[in-house]
Amino acid sequence: MKKLLYLLAIISLFSACNSNKKRTTIDEHSAENALDYEGVYKGTYPCADCSGIEASLTLNTDKTFVYEILYMGEKDGRFVYKGHYTVNKNIATIQVDGRPVHFFVGESALILLGEDLKPNTGELAHYYQLKKQRTFHYEGEYETFNEEKGGYTQTLSIHPKGADYEVIFSASKVKERENCRFSGIANLKKDTLWVNISNEADKEVRMYIAPSHDNLGVEVFTSNFDERFYMMRYCGGGSSLAGKYLKNRITANSIGVFNAQQTIAEVLHTLPDTQTQKKEGKGEFAEDQYDDYEIYTRNNQLLFTLTPKDTGDIYQKINRVWINSPSFRTEKGINTSSTYGDLKKAYTISNIVPTREHIVFEVEELNASFSIAKSKLKKGWWDDQAKKVNEHKIPTNAPIDHFILWWKEE
Repeated sequence: MKKLLYLLAIISLFSACNSNKKRTTIDEHSAENALDYEGVYKGTYPCADCSGIEASLTLNTDKTFVYEILYMGEKDGRFVYKGHYTVNKNIATIQVDGRPVHFFVGESALILLGEDLKPNTGELAHYYQLKKQRTFHYEGEYETFNEEKGGYTQTLSIHPKGADYEVIFSASKVKERENCRFSGIANLKKDTLWVNISNEADKEVRMYIAPSHDNLGVEVFTSNFDERFYMMRYCGGGSSLAGKYLKNRITANSIGVFNAQQTIAEVLHTLPDTQTQKKEGKGEFAEDQYDDYEIYTRNNQLLFTLTPKDTGDIYQKINRVWINSPSFRTEKGINTSSTYGDLKKAYTISNIVPTREHIVFEVEELNASFSIAKSKLKKGWWDDQAKKVNEHKIPTNAPIDHFILWWKEE
């Protein structure tokens, strides 16, 4: 009840906060007659005493809704409300424990309104919107998020098989034994995969695979709490198939859920505003300035940085991806924790170029560049006679300190 009152207090405060502020201009189109407001909307509200409030609102075509609220980091912090919603002109209204909660229906977003049916206009106003979710593309490789090198990880592979999907779970070895193993055929319904994990002929237990709240991966769960034990049958040592999995494969034209054909605007629409941060990037020369968009996990860990070619335009395609987290890796296992020896063994190095403080390795197969600090090289690394880097003076254990993808606009 305390958490519910906190959320409702946020709404009631909108009116007070807006009384002396300039009103936000919003499109006064009529959503009542629109055909596309049904769907799933997600966002993360600010929270005074927690990391944030993850909100998900599903508006079904039969005028029913499901409103899920999660107070991040709070025990027993998840609340689910169901009922019927109404749409009057451009205002959608749901009931939360008998009290109305209103949203303005905008273009691909719902904006939480105050009791006076006005939006928040304070500094945190943009956090009070829920973004309409687009189709999630499941195919790919996933891994439980782990920042510790050598830490225990579980992987998930999802690939189409006819009209369905084949899902394969596995895990890193514990005491020389694979700790988890499961494979099955999953059906897709309402943008969620489900697979029967029961090994009993007369019983069905559905394990669900759905997009994570931030769309950076998937969450694996059962709808019935007691059925969670079925997900443990395929693992040893008390482990489970359940959890959050990050889509983590790097290719020449993609990283995780994003690819070279997407714009910065599309990326920003995909993620909660709390997990992106725009910064001004600097180049080697004073006039080199960039718009860097840092992408974080829900726990504020930096994953990668996206940069368009020019500043001031979010509708450009991504030009540069600076990979910050070792959780992302190529098909051959190269990540930010790799060494020169790892890189040389996995890929053909197309070119080696020295800069002021680093030497840069170009790998055309990946549209990528890697760098190693000159301080890690052996004496005599520069062949003055041949005017090039002496590869024999690069230690195989020299660590990679920069891993960058370069995406050229076609």
